[in-house]
Amino acid sequence: MTPAAYQAYLADPAHGLTHTTEVNGATITCTYRPTELLVLQDLASIPAASPATHDSLARAYAGKTYCTLTLARNGGEIENQFVNDPAAYQQALTYLNTGIAADAFLATTPHDSVPAAASMYVRQYGTTGHSTLLLVFDTHQLTPQQGFHFTLRGQRLGLGTLRFPFAGHDLAALPALQFD
Repeated sequence: MTPAAYQAYLADPAHGLTHTTEVNGATITCTYRPTELLVLQDLASIPAASPATHDSLARAYAGKTYCTLTLARNGGEIENQFVNDPAAYQQALTYLNTGIAADAFLATTPHDSVPAAASMYVRQYGTTGHSTLLLVFDTHQLTPQQGFHFTLRGQRLGLGTLRFPFAGHDLAALPALQFD
C-alpha cells in the first residue's frame, strides 16, 4: 500500500485504528501509529537507502508501540483554554511537553500495562486547530498485537479518564506499507 493510502487507512475509523470521543467540549482522537511509518519517515531523509538500512531502522523501533493523541477544545489547541491565565497556560504547556507521559498507559490482556516511556509535543501556534502528541510505549515484554487499550488520565486538561480500545483483529488486518 502506498504511504498516502496507508495514512488514509489508519485515519479511517472503520478500520479500528483511530478512535474519537468528545468530553467536556473537547474532541480527543487517538490513533495507532505503526512503526513502519517511523521507518518510512527516517528513510525519506536517506538518499538511496539500502535494505540493510531499512532493517536497521526497523530493529531500532522494534519492541515499541506508538500512538498519537490529538486534543482540541472549541476549535483550537487544548492548551488555549488556559490562555487568559499565564501561569495555568505555562503549566498546560509544560504538562503537554513533559508530564503527560506519566498519565498515559497501554494495557494488554489480561492485565499487563506500561506507562508511556516518552511523549513528543510540538506547538502549532494556532495553525492546526488542535494539539498533537506522539506517545511511545516500551512493549517488548507485552503482546500488543493481540489488542490493547490506550488510557489517558486527562484530569489536568479537564478531560477525566479516557480509554481507547485497539482490537487484535484490527491490528492484524493492517496492510503492508510499500517502501520505494
